[in-house]
Amino acid sequence: MSSSLKRILALGFFSLALLAAEIALTRIFSVVFWYHFGFLILSTSMLGFGVGGLLIRVFKNQIDKLDPDNLVSVGIGISGPLLIAALWIITHNHFSPLFVQQSVAGLMKLVVVTLALVPPFVVMGATVLYMLQRWQDEVGKLYAANLIGSGLGCLIVLFLMDAFGGLLSYLLLATIMPAISAAYIFAKNKRSAIVFMVIALAIFGTLVKAEAIFPIDSPEGKVAAWGDQFDKIYSDWTSLSKVDIGLQKKLNDQRVGLWGMSPKFTGKLPERASVVIDYWAYTTIIKGNSAPGYYEFYNWLPMYITYKLLDKPKALIIGAGGGMDVRAAVLNGASYIDAVEINPAIVYAMENDMADYSGNIYKHPKVNAHLAEGRRFVESNNDKYDLIQLSGVDTYSATQAGAFALSENFLYTKEAMVSYLDHLNDNGVLTLTRWYSPSVKGYPRFSMRLFTLALDSLTDAGIQNPEKNIIFFRSGFFTVILIKAEPFTAAEIKAVEDEMALRGYEFLYSPDRYISSASHFYSYVKTADRASWLDRYPFNVTPPTDDSPFFFEHRKMSNIWEFQAFLTGFGSGLDGQTILAITMIEMVLASILLLIISFAIQRSKSNVFGWLYFAAIGFGFMLVEVTFSQRLVLFLGHPAYALSVVMFSILVFSGIGSMFSEKLSQKIPVGWMLIAVSAIMLCWAIFGTPMLKLMIGLPTVVRIVIAIILLAPPAFFMGTAFPEAVRRLAKSNDQNLGVYWAWNGVASVTASVLAVIVAMSYGFSAVMILALISYVVAALALSRLGKN
Repeated sequence: MSSSLKRILALGFFSLALLAAEIALTRIFSVVFWYHFGFLILSTSMLGFGVGGLLIRVFKNQIDKLDPDNLVSVGIGISGPLLIAALWIITHNHFSPLFVQQSVAGLMKLVVVTLALVPPFVVMGATVLYMLQRWQDEVGKLYAANLIGSGLGCLIVLFLMDAFGGLLSYLLLATIMPAISAAYIFAKNKRSAIVFMVIALAIFGTLVKAEAIFPIDSPEGKVAAWGDQFDKIYSDWTSLSKVDIGLQKKLNDQRVGLWGMSPKFTGKLPERASVVIDYWAYTTIIKGNSAPGYYEFYNWLPMYITYKLLDKPKALIIGAGGGMDVRAAVLNGASYIDAVEINPAIVYAMENDMADYSGNIYKHPKVNAHLAEGRRFVESNNDKYDLIQLSGVDTYSATQAGAFALSENFLYTKEAMVSYLDHLNDNGVLTLTRWYSPSVKGYPRFSMRLFTLALDSLTDAGIQNPEKNIIFFRSGFFTVILIKAEPFTAAEIKAVEDEMALRGYEFLYSPDRYISSASHFYSYVKTADRASWLDRYPFNVTPPTDDSPFFFEHRKMSNIWEFQAFLTGFGSGLDGQTILAITMIEMVLASILLLIISFAIQRSKSNVFGWLYFAAIGFGFMLVEVTFSQRLVLFLGHPAYALSVVMFSILVFSGIGSMFSEKLSQKIPVGWMLIAVSAIMLCWAIFGTPMLKLMIGLPTVVRIVIAIILLAPPAFFMGTAFPEAVRRLAKSNDQNLGVYWAWNGVASVTASVLAVIVAMSYGFSAVMILALISYVVAALALSRLGKN
């Protein structure tokens, strides 16, 4: 094997393990901390890469004296142990994001966890850059190996996590790194190769006692820590989530899992199991029982009041979970039930390990269980229902996209609501259950947003006087909204009122009366200028759209530092928006520091166009990746498919573009290729959504192929940007690639944060426009790159 091929393979496999480990770490963070702490991994990794680049530049003279193959071997080889050390520190410094501000110890643990991530990413970033810089004559092939390896890592990590879970997958990937090093250096330095193989075997040995060495415990405040005696009877950890099912005997005497149960209920509570997703999201499995009166408690749960208005309905249950809503539909005489659940671990458990316990509810003759994303299930068929029900459907946990997004949810957008209404039969009812969690000053947040979403969606559907088509009430901390495509009749309102009075529920909004204690809802109905009303409201309760699907992120930037708990009764810790704001401040400070360092290093040879170019391509690349990861969720029907297909396609086709960049640039200037990326992004911003809607009903495999075909052209052109710059720097004898690499890293993580901030306010179409501008700037800067 030639030395060149050996380098290409080593960098390719190293890049595969690197990105796969980063994704696996976001899953671990979602479990032990919270989904939005994936931003810490992204920001720290990119900053670490940047610091690695600066170190390569600062110590260039000393590094040039070392044997390059030995140096590469050490860089790759020690990355695995550093990842293991970081994981040990992280898992032994548990803190609760909900209460982190309430103690110095909690804040210090957060700092320690963040700092633990820095060394491995500095070393990995420095190693990758060193290889690209040291062998500049083959930079196109090496950069292609880096990108293609990373793209393959996006896919392979999914299979690893589905097979072994997040923790074991991470350990396996850390094992691979010293093994790659041993294979790379074996012919030249057998002693070093043996050392790295021993290190690889030592890391591999930790798999035997992985959970003891790296405890994946639930932090304070997460659901899994609520009850004592959680006797785990089923557990599965996939690429989507960690699912634990257990019997919490202590909670059987309480109403946990029977959300919103009437305060007037005095009967016996059922035996049930707790299904906990990523130690947080909670659903309940009621133990099957044929004893008379056993299921009486169902009549005292507010989300099932809808059945008082329907006779033998055809029902669609989105978010079937542990089967509570499905059982309710059966008990209330539903003639046909489609039960849709996105989580494969839950579906498997309900159809196998927990089938007998649940009374085989997923296999009931009237029930058709579907493993699918609810929104796409609705829009990919023409069936109509008498009842569409979503009872608190969300996870507040990360999918693989956890590093790039907050709680995007396409179930709670205006387009989704219009689709639900379109799939209702005459006199059909859409019902949603959500939290009632007003602020400390009494302003409704989630419930207010749900109400504005319902009212505006009815308006968008062309319904006159939509305020007559909504009934909204609550039981304790849980609200239920009933929505129809036509006004509620007096008889229907009376039926609901009678049931509410019997059960002790409270109105938030009624179409035929004014409720003084719920004045905010009526105020929104009566306002002539909804936009101004929403601007004045202290929280962001603007109805989400598919272009900005952030239903759960309700704080405005003006109160981002108030740290109000997102749920009543919880602490005031760091939520997703706060992490965004903190990360953005870090990026501003990092940019200022980098600017100072750049001037100090480059002195009179400073190349502002070099900084601008590498920042622009890093900024644009990440904006494209984040935007398409969001845009294709609905089209591909699953967030896991979207992220894996998008990252695989963009990285692999960028790698192919890098491989052919030198020959291609002789015929087409790279600057024009970057302009082509901008043109494609403009087309996506204008035509993307309607184009994808036309094809949403196609089979999954066909949609995946279409997505790859659509992503290939911009990705191919994007891949030409970096190697072209390296070649130009080499010709001009510019030795500051490390500085430019740092600018690229800072710009990349800034883009990932800014993309979400912009999308919350202006939508992802605006993010596409930013990507367009970035590549125009890059094309302009490229013409001056390498010129003093």
